[in-house]
Amino acid sequence: MREHLIFTQKGNIAFVQQIPGNRHDVQGLYALLKTAFTGSLIADNAYWPNSRQRSQLEKQGIRVTATTRSNWKFQHPPKIKKLLKTQRPKIERRIGLYNRQFNAQRTLCRSRKHYEARRWIKALAHNTSRRINVQAHLPQESVAHFHRAA
Repeated sequence: MREHLIFTQKGNIAFVQQIPGNRHDVQGLYALLKTAFTGSLIADNAYWPNSRQRSQLEKQGIRVTATTRSNWKFQHPPKIKKLLKTQRPKIERRIGLYNRQFNAQRTLCRSRKHYEARRWIKALAHNTSRRINVQAHLPQESVAHFHRAA
């Protein structure tokens, strides 16, 4: 299984989607079409939707700004490139902290019901630990504090 996370600007988890591990990353993005989710997403180049799916995402109110590779014909304007360069490291850090908090890189054989329950408990624990850290005047993104709060 692969977990796809959507974080808010403040670092809380807004959405978690699990897809089979043998599926391409963009399938996690397409899974949003089956939800009521709307908003802007900053993603890496694995989440570049095809043109048909991009128009469906936009109709639903989902705007994707994904990084491009240097050899692609399409390149973002300098302003967008700068935005991606400053925002992507923050997102990657949050994903890394989430993985370290829950040993998320380890996938155990479980039924679908257990996967879903585990997914929502992890998201709730992540968001709760951030709130506890703020109230205790501790760093919001410290793994040690995440572990203690979880």
